[in-house]
Amino acid sequence: MRFTHIYVEEKAFEYPLTGKILNKLPGASVIRIKHYKDVFDRKRQNAVAQKENQSLIIAVRDGNRIFKGAPVCQSFGQKNFYYSSSMMNCPFDCEYCYLKGMYPTSNMVVFVNLEDYRKDVEDKLSEGPMYVCASYDTDLLAMNGLTGHADFWKEMALSHEDLLVELRTKAAIDVKDSIPNVIYAFTLSPEEVVASYERSTASVSSRINAASKALSQGAKVRLCFDPIIKISNWEDAYRNLIEECASKIDFSKLTDISVGTFRISSDYLNKMRKSFPDSEVAWYPYFIKDGVAQYEPDTDKRMQEYVLDLVCKYTEREKIFTWN
Repeated sequence: MRFTHIYVEEKAFEYPLTGKILNKLPGASVIRIKHYKDVFDRKRQNAVAQKENQSLIIAVRDGNRIFKGAPVCQSFGQKNFYYSSSMMNCPFDCEYCYLKGMYPTSNMVVFVNLEDYRKDVEDKLSEGPMYVCASYDTDLLAMNGLTGHADFWKEMALSHEDLLVELRTKAAIDVKDSIPNVIYAFTLSPEEVVASYERSTASVSSRINAASKALSQGAKVRLCFDPIIKISNWEDAYRNLIEECASKIDFSKLTDISVGTFRISSDYLNKMRKSFPDSEVAWYPYFIKDGVAQYEPDTDKRMQEYVLDLVCKYTEREKIFTWN
């Protein structure tokens, strides 16, 4: 990962992680700023152009750092479901990603005050066990070599047995540990979807191989066939994907599996359409229900049930979670 321009909050220079990141990017231009929002939230940004040359913003996160899980996200049966954003935005460029509607920019933010995150989690844990999805607003595993954030969350899990952490990724990461309360979640799409809509991500075959290797190391692994994207040959594409997974992965060893069709907040969708006017995904004529944009009900149901039936050939239904 290479960033040619790095914006650093003045107070972020006080944190050791800032120096570690800057030392790994010796050729970058460093620009001192007062607050990350001065760059991240400025008006009239060109998010499309920024994806071609992302800048990095190093900052300190004040205020809320741990949030209740959103209704469109799967809780996997966990009662105390939270997510945390120790980074904002992603190194990858998936056309369907809700972050394109959530943020006004394609630049990335790394928060360096991880000890504050530790305190927040420990405060929540005093109320009881919790499940934290740490990679919803980014890909911590893909960025770990630069930031160490995934290592932080793994260390948190090691030191708090009542904390369950999910690290979701579209990278072909090499898992070498088997922490009992860390779930490595691999998002898997047909190669046709990866080629058209998941720019810069690892190939699906390499992700499948990485998931298989993680299982062989004794790690907890979740497969995410989510979001299911409606392409012209979606039935064949998803059948081929799941057959490839089953040929390389022992489904009986998986922690669980996620199946869900594409959905997005209608507010985020409207913002995506303004920022990415040429996006085929953004301009699909979605059905709006309760503020959520999704495929028309009959199509949505058929797609999810089709993929669900394919997965059920290789594992029990109780192991599969759906979003609706």
